[in-house]
Amino acid sequence: MMKKILVVCGMGVATSTVANKIITDHLAAKGIKASINQAKITEISAYAEDVDLIVLMAMGANIPESIKAPVVKGLPFLTGVGKEAALNEIGEILSK
Repeated sequence: MMKKILVVCGMGVATSTVANKIITDHLAAKGIKASINQAKITEISAYAEDVDLIVLMAMGANIPESIKAPVVKGLPFLTGVGKEAALNEIGEILSK
């Protein structure tokens, strides 16, 4: 079954593109099928109902309480610190 991931950042372009590439490569290497969409943080409610996971690149942003999808913080994809742990967390969530 194809899993759906939403990567959100301030404008839905720069940092979410970096995370998208890293996550896509990791999941492909693990044989996990997923589609990844990118969006602005302000658009999160429009997409979040139909995703299995949200990767949050906008560190100061608040996720509306109505959103039930698990959220993984995306800062490790920019700094490299904790990147493997974040990728493992994504793999675990998508494996459920």
